[in-house]
Amino acid sequence: MTDRPSTRLTCDLVSEWTTRLEAYAGTSPPTPPIGRFGADGMTQYNALVDVSTPDPDNFGAMLYRRTLSKLTTYCALHTPMLLERTPQLVRARPYESVVVHVSSMPGHITVRQGTRDVAYRPGQLVFVNLAVPYSQYCESVTDPTGIIIPTEMLGRLRRTAELTERSGASSTLLARAAAGFVTRFAADTALSSGPVPPVDTELAAVDLIAAALAELNVERYRLEDNTLFVHEAALDLIERHHRDPDFSPDVIAEELHVSRRQIYRHFENAGQSVAGLIAARRARSARELLEANPALSISEVAAACGFPSVATFRNRFRQHYGIGPRDYRKSVLQPQR
Repeated sequence: MTDRPSTRLTCDLVSEWTTRLEAYAGTSPPTPPIGRFGADGMTQYNALVDVSTPDPDNFGAMLYRRTLSKLTTYCALHTPMLLERTPQLVRARPYESVVVHVSSMPGHITVRQGTRDVAYRPGQLVFVNLAVPYSQYCESVTDPTGIIIPTEMLGRLRRTAELTERSGASSTLLARAAAGFVTRFAADTALSSGPVPPVDTELAAVDLIAAALAELNVERYRLEDNTLFVHEAALDLIERHHRDPDFSPDVIAEELHVSRRQIYRHFENAGQSVAGLIAARRARSARELLEANPALSISEVAAACGFPSVATFRNRFRQHYGIGPRDYRKSVLQPQR
C-alpha cells in the first residue's frame, strides 16, 4: 500500500527534499532556502503569477533560486496551489521565456495553456510558455525543479516553444535524459554559491532541452554529436538496465544509434568510462541488496545485480568499497547483534 500524497509541508518532507537536492548537487547548500508561508507568503511567492489555494493559512513554500549568465534555475517545494498567469499579468509584466521543470514526488501537475489540459506525472518534463496566459495546478505537495530559458536562446525552435497546444507529456529516452539533466543541473546551480557554469555549458543545456521540446512536436533534431545528451541518455539506460548481465557499452551504443567508438569518445573527459559507470551502478545495487536482504546468498546478489560471475562481483565490489561483499554484510549486521 502506498501513502497518500501529503497536502501539508511537514518537517520530514522538507528534510527529505533537502536530502534529495544535496544528492543531486553533491554538496550541502551554503544557505537555507527562501521560505514563504501563509496568506502573505502566497502574495510574495512569484510576481509573475497569481497564487490561490483553498487553505491560505496552511500555504507553505521553500525555494532555492539562482540567476546564471543566461538562464535561471530553481528548486521548489510547495503545498497544493493554483498558479495563474492571467492576461492582465502578461500585459503588465511581459516575460519572453519558457520554463522547463520536472517533479519527483507522488501526484501530478496539470497545466492548461491554450484550450488543453495536460497532466504530468513525476519524472516528466513540463514546458510552459511564460509569454502567454496559463494555469498550473497541483493537489498535493510537489517539488518542481526547473530552468527558465529566454525564448531568444531557442533559435529556430522559438516558434515551437511559443505554441500553446502540445501533444502532451513524453516518456522517450530523450525526454527522460532531458528530465534527469534538468533536475541535476538545477540542483547543482541553484544550491551553489560558487562561480556560475561557463556560458557554453548553459548553451549545451538549452540544446538538450530544445531537442526534447522539438520531439513533442514531431520535429527532427539530431543529437548524435551532443555529448550532454549522450551522457544523460547513457545514465538513464544504465539506471534502468544495469541488472541485466548482457547490458554493456555496446548495448548503449546500439540504443543511441552510434558506434562504440563514439560512445567512448563522448566519455573521454567524464572522469569515468561507460563500462566503469555500469560496474559502479551494479556495485551500488549490490550494496543496497546486501543491506536490505541478509537472507540472499552472495551468488544470488551477484546475479540479481547483473554481475556475470561471483568472482567478478567480489572484485568489483572490493574495488568500489575497499571490502569484500561478505565482510561488508557482516559489518552492516554487526550492530544488530
